[in-house]
Amino acid sequence: MFKQYRNSGQRAHGKPFSGLSAPVREKGDLPFDLELTRRVTGAAMAPKWGTRDPAEAPLVDAYYDSFDETDLFDPDNDSFEGDASLARDVAMRDRDLPVGPDLWSMLPEGRFGHGGTPLEMQMRLIRQDRTILRAFDDLRTQLVRTMHGSGWSRIAIAAPTAGSGASFTAVNLALSVARIPDMRALLMDLDQRSPDIAHLLGMKAGGGLPALLAGDIGPQDHLIKPCPTLAVGLGRGSAQDASEILHARRTGAVMDAVLDALRPDIAIYDLPPMLEHDDLEAFLPQVDGVLLVADATRTLASQITECERRLEGKTHLLGIILNRTRPARPEPRQRRAA
Repeated sequence: MFKQYRNSGQRAHGKPFSGLSAPVREKGDLPFDLELTRRVTGAAMAPKWGTRDPAEAPLVDAYYDSFDETDLFDPDNDSFEGDASLARDVAMRDRDLPVGPDLWSMLPEGRFGHGGTPLEMQMRLIRQDRTILRAFDDLRTQLVRTMHGSGWSRIAIAAPTAGSGASFTAVNLALSVARIPDMRALLMDLDQRSPDIAHLLGMKAGGGLPALLAGDIGPQDHLIKPCPTLAVGLGRGSAQDASEILHARRTGAVMDAVLDALRPDIAIYDLPPMLEHDDLEAFLPQVDGVLLVADATRTLASQITECERRLEGKTHLLGIILNRTRPARPEPRQRRAA
């Protein structure tokens, strides 16, 4: 069973971080799951795992620990409330938006590209593997209980580096929540550098995200509702000023207005890799917590440590998901039998 990594005060092997670049891997620096095992058991790891081709690993095993709020800090709150002119401007832009359940019912309807229901769509994504489905459902239950118990509703999902499965995790978590009757899930692709959620769902993106965040269009012009309990904001193309858009105070004002109008039970934001871009850190004032997704075969313990350092004192780290975990090795007797 996966145990969430805690910073013991000692940095993992590797050079200190500089800017947004990932550390250079040095001898002894292990993928996160092996480093975790080494720290827990003290066992020496077989070196071949460190050079294994990640394509050989299984798709996903979502093991995680639930959030322990005693280990974390209260997030900083950089709200826009002190800027009266900006608040009035946003209020004028959004003055014609209906509020509450009316706007949710007014969102244009769409269809999943693969499957007519959230369950059918999800089963196609996970290749009919019900073990993975149970893992995502368990993650959903833990997060919903923790977030609602704390009065939270907004979660960011990101990975230390690209290719770790953050978008895959965000989509499956949103689909799991959408399968709960009378719950509303909002899923937004905020990765303006390499949006992938539209491809995963087999859907066509609506109006441009930058226009929504600038307040030039309303949520009904960008969001699509593929089922009564799920609304998705899909991205397309790439934006050169992605992090600047998320830094803008107007973005926070617009997002608050959208959530006030839609009132989802949980809002899930998919963001670019944390150690490659500053988009997530720019958007932190708009979320209640962050869920990290690590590729067990490639993500290094030092990279997780750096992500924890950057989040410390700014928001809550809700947990770490290990994607592409390695299958257990058979015992010698089992190998002989095989």
